[in-house]
Parts: sequence; structure tokens; C-alpha cells
Amino acid sequence: MATKQNGVLGTFTPTVTGYTNLTVAANSTKLTTTGFPFYTCPGATLASGKLVIANNTGGSLNVDVGIVEATDIIQFDALSAQPNDPNTSSSYLNYGSFSFGSNQAQSSIVIEGASDSGTFQANEVVNWTNSNRNPTACTGKVRYWDSTNKKLWLYDLSHPLAFDLPSGDTTFTGATSGATIAAGTSHAGTGGTAGWSGKSRFYDGLNGTLYLQNYEFKNNLDYTQIGDFTNEHRETSNNNLNRSLARLWRPVATTATRYAASGNTTPTTEFIDNNGVELLVSGVTKIAAEQYLVKQKAVADVSVYEVPGIVLGEYQTLFVSCSGAVSCTFIGFEEAAET
Repeated sequence: MATKQNGVLGTFTPTVTGYTNLTVAANSTKLTTTGFPFYTCPGATLASGKLVIANNTGGSLNVDVGIVEATDIIQFDALSAQPNDPNTSSSYLNYGSFSFGSNQAQSSIVIEGASDSGTFQANEVVNWTNSNRNPTACTGKVRYWDSTNKKLWLYDLSHPLAFDLPSGDTTFTGATSGATIAAGTSHAGTGGTAGWSGKSRFYDGLNGTLYLQNYEFKNNLDYTQIGDFTNEHRETSNNNLNRSLARLWRPVATTATRYAASGNTTPTTEFIDNNGVELLVSGVTKIAAEQYLVKQKAVADVSVYEVPGIVLGEYQTLFVSCSGAVSCTFIGFEEAAET
């Protein structure tokens, strides 16, 4: 197989390595985390190597290491807390009743509008103007159109603050269908919930868990381009700094901001399934129990701990968590692989 990259494939220092998101100023507000999915194997690629963890912090620290396949693991609330099954008027009997196809766009972003016209088409671009943003032109793509309740579910927003609109009314227009819907001061009860979107890696219908590749995430890959082998790569030369230090992340949370003329609120996050069922979220994690390679491994001060023999397939990700500033370095090869 042809070698695509070799050497240091990624670095991460918990509590120190910074990241940002589009809701804060990148140059003035650095965010940090104790755990991060810091290296993702690109599409059509196989990665192999070892993880080196060096502790020079002045005391022993416990580290977690895992291989994850999503940026956000979303747990839906109990079935009794979800909308009732329209066929029985009672709670759904199992999480398998809900539909989230693998590698499909998923969303918790919704416009609750009024004065609608026409029919929005799935995946079409929706345009509106927001003078609070620069540029003022904002866009999203249609995930689901609920004409009965006048709810337009979008994904891939051009900016997470695209619903933070000035006073007055705003019209949202489908670029293909010409359909419209309005929200704002003149339309009581309208508003826009700025949730999250991405591609589903897998839906666990037994436990009600959605594994999401968050569009607002970048490590060595740009997750808005997942599946596009040409454009998903953030760095294709042997430049570890560019691969490791240009990070963006707005993790999914259990509550989202709903912008409205009557006042902003923070309702529980809801994702829409393929059949238009709105599912409440109860928890979000970065790693699941079965994904750990090492959990709470004590690494003494002034020592090095190595995890050898790591092999990652397409879109599998190396995750490290620690409460202190240990230095994590993934050293290995990326090789071309068939998909």
C-alpha cells in the first residue's frame, strides 16, 4: 500500500491544547478540554502506530485511551419521556421504533415559523439575511419539513449564531423550491433553535444512542467534509502542527439556545428522526464503555507510557482523556486502503 503520511500523526495535551468554535472569538477565547478525539483516520486510509504519553507534571496522573467512531455519543431520554406512538397513543415500546440511517445528515436545528408557502425539499439550501452576522447571507440545508406544525429542520448551518437575528421579521427561502417561512416580531410563538447537526455514524436502536459525526468539529480532518476524500483532509503534507493545532469543536449539549423575539430560552435538545419524531436528549458523552483501550491507567511523574499496536480504519479516532497536562503523541503511518 502507498504511504500517505508518516511520523507524528497528531498531538494533544489535556487542559492545555486549545480549540475554538464559531460562537467565541478564536484569537481571544481559547477553550480547553480534558478529553478530545484528537486524531481521525481519513477516508480510504489505514493508520497504524503507537501512542506515547509522557508525564512531566509533577505528580502521578490517570489516563484514559480509547478508539471512538463519533465525536458525540447522544443518549435519548427514556421512552416514557418521548412523544407517544401515534398508532397506539401510548409510549413507544422500544428505541428501535426510531429511524436514523447510517451516514445520513442528522439535526437538532429547527425553525418554528409562520406564514409559510410552498413545500421545502429535503437537502435543498435555505437562504436568509441576518444583519447581525458578517457576511449577512446565512444558509442551511433542509433535514425535514413538518408542514403540519410549521417546523423546518435544518442541518449544516453557515454559522451557529445564524438564528441570532435582529428585531423584526425574517423570511427563510428554499433555493430550489422557492418555499418560504417567516419568523420574528410579527409572528407570535416563532423562533429558531440553534442546535447541532452532522452525519450519523450509527444508531443503536437497542439502547437509544445516536453516534454523531458533528459538523462543528475539526481535528486533522474537517468533519463537514466527511466522505469527500478530496476535501475532508485538513493537512496532506507532513505538517504535524497544522494537523494538531487548528481545532474547532462545539460539542452537543443536552440543552440548546432558542432565539425568539419574545426572549431567548434554553429548551432540552431534540433530534428529528427520519419519520419526523422529535426525540429528547438526556445525555451526551465522548466515549462509550466498550471503546476504552486503557481506563484510569496511572502514569507516574517523569515517566512515559506507551500504547503500541494501534490500528485505525477509516474514520476511527484516537481519544485521550486526563485531568492533567500529560503530553500525548501518536506516531505511525497512514496508508492508502480500499473502502
